[in-house]
Amino acid sequence: MQFGERPRSYAKRRGFTLSELMIVVAMIGVLAAIAMVGYRRYIRGAAASEVKAVVSGIRVAEEAYRAETFQYLGCTKSFTPWYPATPNDKKRNWDNGQTGNALHDCWMQLNVTTDGPVRFGYAVVAGIAPSEGVANVPFCQNWATAHATVNGPWFVVQAAGDQDADNEFSLFASSSLTGELCVDPKNGDDE
Repeated sequence: MQFGERPRSYAKRRGFTLSELMIVVAMIGVLAAIAMVGYRRYIRGAAASEVKAVVSGIRVAEEAYRAETFQYLGCTKSFTPWYPATPNDKKRNWDNGQTGNALHDCWMQLNVTTDGPVRFGYAVVAGIAPSEGVANVPFCQNWATAHATVNGPWFVVQAAGDQDADNEFSLFASSSLTGELCVDPKNGDDE
């Protein structure tokens, strides 16, 4: 055996060195961090798709209500309180079971249905223009201009969510006059 050579028994039992192990752990850490960013983006995107589905359901329910009564149903006079509850990081059942509560009863009369519990809170304001001007949504570009010439029934729906429980809401809005869903650029769907 020459100097610097290991006996054959050591060569067969050779494992990972500490530096090799540290490199593998670091690579796993980087991959986990990338996966977490992607997962959070996926979850928040799913929450935004909830808003699109529920706002579409509200639109259908409002149009059905208007077909019967010639006006839209507003459940609040402003964009609060939220239904089924003030937004936080928890899901809530759409029918919050508060029979006898005016807000609950209004939403039940509107007959909006969801596939399951929701993360966002919703508010719908309605009126008849020009005597009742369309509710303003300041974070939507050109909102006031687009809704200035309304003459007849209207509704505006707003959704708010707080997925990370920091009391900064993601806000979305739409109206009977446009099929667009505008997003608050301050927080949007990626708070």
